[in-house]
Amino acid sequence: MKVIILGSGRMGIRHAQGIIDMPQLTHLCMVDKFEQGLQNAREALKNNSGFANTTFLTLTDFISSDQTFDIAILAATSQNRLDNCRLLMEKGVKHLLVEKPLGQSMKEVQELVQFFENNKQVKAYVNLNMRLYDSFIRLKNDLHTLPQFAGQKTITVNTGTIGIGANGIHYLDLLYFLFDADESVIKASEIDAQLVPSARGTEFTDFGGWAMIDFYKNKEKLGNVFLSISARSTVFGGWDIVGPHGRITLNEIQQKRIDILRKADSTMPINRYAADYQDPIEQKIESPFLGELTRIWLDNLQQGKELLPQLKESIKVHELMFNWLSASKTHKDLFPIT
Repeated sequence: MKVIILGSGRMGIRHAQGIIDMPQLTHLCMVDKFEQGLQNAREALKNNSGFANTTFLTLTDFISSDQTFDIAILAATSQNRLDNCRLLMEKGVKHLLVEKPLGQSMKEVQELVQFFENNKQVKAYVNLNMRLYDSFIRLKNDLHTLPQFAGQKTITVNTGTIGIGANGIHYLDLLYFLFDADESVIKASEIDAQLVPSARGTEFTDFGGWAMIDFYKNKEKLGNVFLSISARSTVFGGWDIVGPHGRITLNEIQQKRIDILRKADSTMPINRYAADYQDPIEQKIESPFLGELTRIWLDNLQQGKELLPQLKESIKVHELMFNWLSASKTHKDLFPIT
């Protein structure tokens, strides 16, 4: 198995750290347009056993190379996604993992999706990987099986400058996943005029704001979400999930989940709030190393299992994000996120 990672910044290195020692990997190639990026990757990977099978190429040298690869990971910035995908296809790639977001506008996303619809010999996936966390898989199962959560649910997420483009899209996809929804509607929203600077360069920026969103499946309302991603706070906030007879809070920093549930056999009416509730139950939640998720995805792909959504499956979550961003008073249609 030969793998190419285009983009050797922080995300590219994380992907490489996750897969470099896989026994199935015969060749890993790191590509970047900047030599300093390649040097950083060499330094980060030099102690891995798979380093001997790893090469490092500038983008110019990669373009002129006649090497071919089986699988590609596109970890470069969101600019020029389509051109980069064309380049990787020319190198024989049959499976391609693209970092989110797929573009800086909904138009770019649709063009990229259509490109792969027209080239079905290559399968492309988007790295919306929070749905691979064991803690969120368990949470989804609990929300759909615990009797205290049967019915509509209200989810509140209140956090700081994690960025709607950088991390908010992960949250939006996770909400679709937790609800098992097929549709969402923004009832009200705002984008803050204060922009969030990007660590990837001055040509990029991100956004903060809030949105009230309803989620549906087969036209049946599943619940609503109040999502606030501030542009003015360094707080990394938490989640609060309220069902008919239960509440679950998540603190990702402290890695804690707390369930507060009414007794399943309670006969108290709905207006008897807080009645028949049991003692809180605390569980540990873990945020896995992101490179490990890449290894899990790639290992399962070798077995014919697709754990991450194909590009066309992510259209609804991109539409939700760009519909939210469209409330901006400073940007329209094109948003310099990455």
